[in-house]
Amino acid sequence: MRIPRLHCEAKLETGQLVVLAAASSHYLVTVLRLKTGDEIQLFNARQGEFSGFIERASKSQVEVSILDKLRDHDQQSVAVHMSLGLSRGDRMDYAIQKSTELGVASITPLYSQYGEVKIKQASRLENKLRHWQQIATSASEQSGRLSIPEIYKPVAFAECLGSNKASCGLMLDPRGADHLTELTVNESIHLMIGPEGGFSAEELALARADHYSVVSLGSRILRTETAPVVALSILQHLYGEL
Repeated sequence: MRIPRLHCEAKLETGQLVVLAAASSHYLVTVLRLKTGDEIQLFNARQGEFSGFIERASKSQVEVSILDKLRDHDQQSVAVHMSLGLSRGDRMDYAIQKSTELGVASITPLYSQYGEVKIKQASRLENKLRHWQQIATSASEQSGRLSIPEIYKPVAFAECLGSNKASCGLMLDPRGADHLTELTVNESIHLMIGPEGGFSAEELALARADHYSVVSLGSRILRTETAPVVALSILQHLYGEL
């Protein structure tokens, strides 16, 4: 069986005994049915990735003895911060999962002119954010990442443009004159992807006025959950990470 790999917020250090969170402990003992002596890997973005074994185990608490350091940090040439139009059903879940696997640095759900999804109730929004963050955590554990992308609260289009601090702003749209493969190398990228209805002409004009490049992925119209996978795969290839 593949060695289980879990994110751990506690400080990780060789020779240390780490007490896992209740949810992680329950998953290891109840779902994976691990026991004392079984191997495990723990990681976070601060200390890196470590091997270890289960020292003590119960359904509510697992203690892990840290053995060796495996890695210090992720090897990434570019940080891609993605703003993604909110979509219905499990499309957002899929986009977050696959974008995490492909190395996205952060994801901000986006309210735009043609977007039909609005989350108005504070309690529902809180539950959604918790759900999305768990998807990102699980995808990081599965894909071998050390860092977990932050899932931010949804923002309006204008606020999204105004908060951009990346060295390069890109908006995906079939009307774009340039192709994503023609991108010049940058250290950080803000990637905007619209909802099912795409971006409006007004939003395109605002993005261009804010020095965003409007780029296409070719002649086909992609679904909002497919576009992040294609765009991030192209960027990974351009930066030599895929």
